[in-house]
Amino acid sequence: MPGMATDAQLDRLRSARGAGFDALFLRLMIAHHRGAVSMATDALSGGRDTLVAEMANDVIAQQSAEVGRMERLRAPR
Repeated sequence: MPGMATDAQLDRLRSARGAGFDALFLRLMIAHHRGAVSMATDALSGGRDTLVAEMANDVIAQQSAEVGRMERLRAPR
């Protein structure tokens, strides 16, 4: 599944602290949310169920907004 953190990445996150934790957490979550957007886009192009399409559109909107929010948090302040 696109965007899923590997065991090694999760181990690094568990051992990270402070600003290093924050930066890695955001990087992994951005990838995870982008993976959800990719999967939802696939659902829209390949599926037929109206309720699934509705949910996929919600996922795209919500997860895209969260990616933007996390990217702003990563930007220098």
